[in-house]
Amino acid sequence: MKGSTARTVSGPTTWEFLLWDNDPGPPPLPVPRRLRLLAAVRTAQALRVLRRRGWQDAQRYLRELRPLPLAAGLRPSDAVRLARREAQPCLTVLRMAEPEALCLPRSYALATYLSVLGLPAEVVVARQRSSIGGRFAFHAWAELYGEVLADIPGVQSGFTVLQRVGCAHAVRAPEAEHGPGAVSGSGAEHGPGAVPG
Repeated sequence: MKGSTARTVSGPTTWEFLLWDNDPGPPPLPVPRRLRLLAAVRTAQALRVLRRRGWQDAQRYLRELRPLPLAAGLRPSDAVRLARREAQPCLTVLRMAEPEALCLPRSYALATYLSVLGLPAEVVVARQRSSIGGRFAFHAWAELYGEVLADIPGVQSGFTVLQRVGCAHAVRAPEAEHGPGAVSGSGAEHGPGAVPG
């Protein structure tokens, strides 16, 4: 408009991190289009398994997934940056396959998509620490090296983790193997085999 000044935004809004990585630097690793397509196809297949056969079979699908070597062994900080940049294509696939997806399908889709690319992402299933009227709420989110992806970062503080499920074949960065809070990629040792979804 004539005579008006454009308002500039000095930084990202507080919720922008939920949608994409707002780091202005170059991505740590370029992801070829064909690999994104393969990750999208496998994510859609995984969502179909979850919808038709339930959480037990969906866990098996994720654990037995064979990742591509693209991002295997990236430093944790670079892996998290790559994961945040790849969240949007994954969530687009999710919206096409499951338009009304809640937290479990959303986190499962993201962990599957990132695992296909070679990132050791996990689905975290947790129970709310405090009850409301004697009932507990459950929630699920995706994590990579302890960083929450595509959810509120502080979500970990209000929940007790019941289960972690990740790809057994994903390669973790060497410095993340034995560090504090390091978790296994298989998820088999982190709680009950079946969680209500």
